[in-house]
Amino acid sequence: MNPMPTEIIDSVELARRWNVPVSWIRSKVQSSRTSRTDQIPHVQFGRYVRFEWGSVSLEAWLEEQRHGARKATHRGGGPMLLSAERK
Repeated sequence: MNPMPTEIIDSVELARRWNVPVSWIRSKVQSSRTSRTDQIPHVQFGRYVRFEWGSVSLEAWLEEQRHGARKATHRGGGPMLLSAERK
């Protein structure tokens, strides 16, 4: 049984599909700004960065980000306020 085929896309296309700015995608790839574990899985072709749409690694990274976002909310479902923000 063959695994699902992946599609090679660029930063602009990934940003469009995820509905985020291209600058955010690029910042999540640059190793000097982002820790290795927080980087979006990508393939480097010289100076060109591409993403494997439909790959297990990209899906796993996205799922991890979803779980991380849930941890930043309190039980009531809204954003968690820091003690300095509470009145």
